[in-house]
Amino acid sequence: MGGVVGGLIPFILNYNRSEAASVNDGTYIGFMCFMSVGTVLTLAILHPSRVVRDDGSHCTNIKYSDVSTEAVEILKLFRNWKMLLMVPAAWASNFFYTYQFNHVNAFLFNLRTRGFNNVFYWGAQMVGSVGIGYILDFSFQSRKKRGFVGIGVVGLLATAIWAGGLANHLHYDRTLTHKLDFKDSGSEYAGPFVLYFSYGLLDAMFQSLVYWVIGALADDSETLSRYIGFYKGVQSAGGAVAWQIDAHNVKKLSQLIVNWVLTSVSYPLLAILVMLAVKDEKKVETKEDDDAFASAKAPTAEEITGGELSKPA
Repeated sequence: MGGVVGGLIPFILNYNRSEAASVNDGTYIGFMCFMSVGTVLTLAILHPSRVVRDDGSHCTNIKYSDVSTEAVEILKLFRNWKMLLMVPAAWASNFFYTYQFNHVNAFLFNLRTRGFNNVFYWGAQMVGSVGIGYILDFSFQSRKKRGFVGIGVVGLLATAIWAGGLANHLHYDRTLTHKLDFKDSGSEYAGPFVLYFSYGLLDAMFQSLVYWVIGALADDSETLSRYIGFYKGVQSAGGAVAWQIDAHNVKKLSQLIVNWVLTSVSYPLLAILVMLAVKDEKKVETKEDDDAFASAKAPTAEEITGGELSKPA
C-alpha cells in the first residue's frame, strides 16, 4: 500500500508535465510530509511488555542478548549451510530493481506514466503476495509439499515473465523513438505496461517465497531474527552492486540476463533447503517448549510404583 501511495504522489503532482525529465519540488515535499507523519505515528506503538492477551497473559517475554553475542552469532551464519544456500536468492531479490526501474519504466515511459505504472507495480505486489501466501500456507497439509509447489509456481511464472521481458527489450531497444504515454500511446502502451505489472507481481511472490522458507527453518524468534538480518544484509549488498553496475553503463541486455540467471539459480537451492531443512510436524515445537522439557523433573522409582519400594519386606 505504501508503494501504491508513493506512485500516486508523483502521478498526481506531475500529471500535466508529461514531457518533463524529472519530478517537481512538490513531489519531494509530499514524500517528506508522509515520512514525517509516519515517524510520529511510530510513537503510538505500544511497548511489547504492555501488550496483554484477553486471558490476562503477556504476549511476549523478551530476553535481549548482548552485542558481543550477536556479533559472534552473525559471523557464524556465514558458515551456516542453510544461509549459504540462501545467498543467491537474497542477492537477487533487490538486484533486479535497477533494471526494472531504469531500463523498463524510465526507459520506455514518460514522467506521468511512470507514476501511473508504479501504482500498478506496487498494487500487483499486494495481489502476488496474497496468491503465493495462500499456496504456501493453505494449499496442502504437508509443509514440504507446500514449499515445493510454491517454488514451482514462482519458478515457472518467473521464467515466463523474464522471457517476456527479453522479447520486450529486443523489440523496443531497436524501435523506440518516443516515450510511451498511458493516454496517448494506445495499444502500443499495453504490452510494456503488462510486463511492468508482471514484474511487480513476481517481485512480491519471490520475496514472500523466500521469507516463507526462512520462517520454516527455525521456530524461535531469536534465530529467525538473525536469519532475516543475514538475508536483508545480502539483499542490500546486491542492490548496491546493481546500481553501481548500471552507473558504469553496463549493457541493458546483460543486466536482464544476469537478473534472470540469478533468480533461476535460486529456485533449485530453495528446493534443497525445503527438502533438507523444512520438517513436517503436527505440533511445532518452540524454544520455550524445549526449555520446559529440559527443566522438567523426572519421576523417581518410588513415585512410579506408588511408594511400594519404600515399604519394608
